[in-house]
Amino acid sequence: MKGYTGVVFALLFSTGFVYSANAHWLTNLIATREGAAVGLRVKAADKKNGFFSAHGFILFYASTCPHCHQFAPVLKRWCERHHAQVLPLSFDNHALPDFPDFSSATTEWVNAAFQGLAIQYPALFILNFKTQTLYPVGFGAMTESELNARMASLMPKIIAHERGESRP
Repeated sequence: MKGYTGVVFALLFSTGFVYSANAHWLTNLIATREGAAVGLRVKAADKKNGFFSAHGFILFYASTCPHCHQFAPVLKRWCERHHAQVLPLSFDNHALPDFPDFSSATTEWVNAAFQGLAIQYPALFILNFKTQTLYPVGFGAMTESELNARMASLMPKIIAHERGESRP
């Protein structure tokens, strides 16, 4: 019986080791398939005529969430560089260091964004100021290169959609 317990413990330990060594397999797979997203850049927008003159970000977060703390400075730097506005909405009515001015995540905002689905955070959406349309950008923390790649992909699609053009 003692030998059996040792074997079970060794198998569990080795399984945990293999799992932790491959914890980022999905991120690596996506990066490999999408190509060099690291070098991808979104043009800095013209404040008066650019994409972010009519759009901004909505960030849902909780001050106790480590992923929110990880993502907030990435988003703040990105927004400063691209002249984008962010409306941080807190689930726990506390600020993040990078977003000291915030609003509460009201039922209206949550229902509009998550539409009855499970609430995940950090959650980032693009808001069209005129139409009040929300477009999901991502859920969970992103690196700067992941955010660049996501925005480079989304912005042309949003523009095409809002112009009434069909775009795959």
